[in-house]
Amino acid sequence: MTQQTLSDHLYVTRQAVSRWECGARYPDLLTAKKLSEVLEVSLDELLSGEEVKKCVEKNPVVESPTIGRVQSALYAFAGIAYLLMGIFASRFMILELPEAEPQVIGYGISYFLGYVLITLLLFCGLVFSIRGKLTPKKAGVIAAAYFGMTIFSNIFEIAQTPNVWPVVLQSIIYLICIAAVVGYYFQARRVSPIPVYCVATFRMIRSGIMYFQMLQYENDFAFIVRTIWLMAIVGYMGLMAYQAYALEKKWCLAMK
Repeated sequence: MTQQTLSDHLYVTRQAVSRWECGARYPDLLTAKKLSEVLEVSLDELLSGEEVKKCVEKNPVVESPTIGRVQSALYAFAGIAYLLMGIFASRFMILELPEAEPQVIGYGISYFLGYVLITLLLFCGLVFSIRGKLTPKKAGVIAAAYFGMTIFSNIFEIAQTPNVWPVVLQSIIYLICIAAVVGYYFQARRVSPIPVYCVATFRMIRSGIMYFQMLQYENDFAFIVRTIWLMAIVGYMGLMAYQAYALEKKWCLAMK
């Protein structure tokens, strides 16, 4: 059977079949089941247990086209929100920093760099999502790096603030968040996604507290930008939790 004939039976492209043959990608589990029917072999004969594991690890973390579009939209929305925050921070630096104290300058620079780096990171996730190449490990790298960028911003704060312990404690908490994300996405044997859910919930709660704390200090423009920023964080944290849920579901199905 030619690649083209098989792809016609499965309603996929010939290139997809070629990638399966060379081991660069694996069909999703529903397609693998249909493939076993077309080739008249059992799924056990078609895929070994190790190949099923590779199927989960090499395929995109979200394989549904509809949910994939939602995923791309959330990455785009979050990226644009952080871009707006970066523009707002740069506007603040241009207008306020020439006459500001060194401590305020340090805060402005740290937040600006953090927003820019997170913007680039989220747009990388958008590109991978649109191209259908957002594998579990890539999603894990993006999620871990997201919290790493926050620690990067905290380094500048530590250099400027006289009371370093709250910032140090916050950095330690974010290190724990990184460990939870890395521990889930990069373990050879899949562990519970509950730590990832806790990390996402913590980030949403902390962002909500920061949002309400800053309301009394901001004008209308800053309020709009920060509201978009809060919505973006809630959206991305929700997406991160869903990715962990989807991966856990695929992993359990593969193990069965």
